[in-house]
Amino acid sequence: MVSKRKKNKKDPAYLREQGERETNKNKGRNLSFSLSMHIKAEGQSIKEWSELGLLEQLFIRLKHLGQYPALTVRQKKWIKEYHKVDFPPNSKFTEPKHVSNVTWAVLHITPKSKEVVAGYIENEVFYIIFLDKEHNFWPSSLKNT
Repeated sequence: MVSKRKKNKKDPAYLREQGERETNKNKGRNLSFSLSMHIKAEGQSIKEWSELGLLEQLFIRLKHLGQYPALTVRQKKWIKEYHKVDFPPNSKFTEPKHVSNVTWAVLHITPKSKEVVAGYIENEVFYIIFLDKEHNFWPSSLKNT
């Protein structure tokens, strides 16, 4: 017979009894990130972003987004996917030959930054292809702040 312990707020967490609340339903795997497809010939290298202080901001953003299922990240448009075109028609980057039949996407390193990483999502993994501090992957006439 299992004895019931008296609840005590000073008990360590591993001794406290569990509540009756149901666990969260599985909403899919959390989003992961990969640099295995990164091209440093266009845009900037990881070293350049580090020297510019952008890599730390990117890692903070990736840590935040990695806490959510890929579906949630897509629905909230924290990563913007371009479904109407294959590769941006006015991009200052060259479409990589090793990447085909994907929906291109960008992620701003802070919610309103002009600096983005460009890539695509496949199987809950965001593959980072370009580091783009000037927003040249998909140039916009809007002035970014």
